[in-house]
Amino acid sequence: MDDAKVVDVRGEIKDDPETLYLMDHPDSDEEIPTLDMSPWIAGAPGGRQQVAAQLDEISRTVGFFYLKGHGIPQNVIDRIFAESRRFHSLPEAVKSVIPWFATDTLKSGYQRTEVDRPTANVNIISNAKPNLYAKFSINREGGWGGKPVDPQNPVNVWPENLPGFKEAVLDYHQRVERLARQFLPLWATCLDLPLDYFDKFFKTPHLTLSLLRYPPQKVIGDRQYGIAPHTDNSLMTFLLQADVPGLAVRMPSGHWRIVDIVPGTLLVNTGNLLVHWTNGKYLSTKHRVINTNAVDRYSIPVFFGPSGDALIECLPTCVGRERPAKFKPMTYREMRQWYYGTYD
Repeated sequence: MDDAKVVDVRGEIKDDPETLYLMDHPDSDEEIPTLDMSPWIAGAPGGRQQVAAQLDEISRTVGFFYLKGHGIPQNVIDRIFAESRRFHSLPEAVKSVIPWFATDTLKSGYQRTEVDRPTANVNIISNAKPNLYAKFSINREGGWGGKPVDPQNPVNVWPENLPGFKEAVLDYHQRVERLARQFLPLWATCLDLPLDYFDKFFKTPHLTLSLLRYPPQKVIGDRQYGIAPHTDNSLMTFLLQADVPGLAVRMPSGHWRIVDIVPGTLLVNTGNLLVHWTNGKYLSTKHRVINTNAVDRYSIPVFFGPSGDALIECLPTCVGRERPAKFKPMTYREMRQWYYGTYD
């Protein structure tokens, strides 16, 4: 993959004072659209086509949307946030015994807020300071990437003496997987493919959940962020926000917008995989977090992608004589290795 193609999918940007100022000081009032899944989930006549048409437009223009009609009960959402707060309120000595480790290209465990630790994600600006957040992450316990579960090497390490925590986290995790799979026929409809086209890619999907806590950030600027500007290296991200804002998204104008918190919705964005699959038709939108509030900010993203051994190449309906493929075929595992700098 040559340099031009790397920039295409990763979303690196012009690193100049004006661009950095816009990221740090969001001033856009452009709309983040809302997608209601109800017509599709309820089986309404024409519901799939209706929802897919909206999804297609959003993915070409903004790449972020509020999701209504997702079917996850509010009491489940309240419970997962309560468990996140309970976990992060534990003494650091208790949390820090949970290792931060990699299984294949997936990270699990606990990583604490610490300004002297290495930056934890691939950024789209240079010299970003280490991110200001703490997180506990899990991955799919049913295996991923075509590899069977290895009982000797657990996918996740859970905190001890926290009854109900694991059950609540896994319950929400599994609900999001069911929700995410309901998007596969919608993507197929958007891209003029058979409704079951994507099923073969998601036999053992990538599904990473993180419980994030951002402490207040007193100083804005100087390349310091809760999470530095980046794009997501997956198919989609499903995000829960609690009651404290801080996420900002790059809008079509090039200006950035603070994301409002809309009760009852999930915030969803498309990732780099869709850029690759659709040959650049769909977006992977840049976003970042700065917690300017006086209290901690909590959020819960779930990153959804295909099996690690799934071959990712530009879709047949997205290439042609006048639209040659921009990206070389590679497996999803290789795509993640490339993104994180471990693939030749």
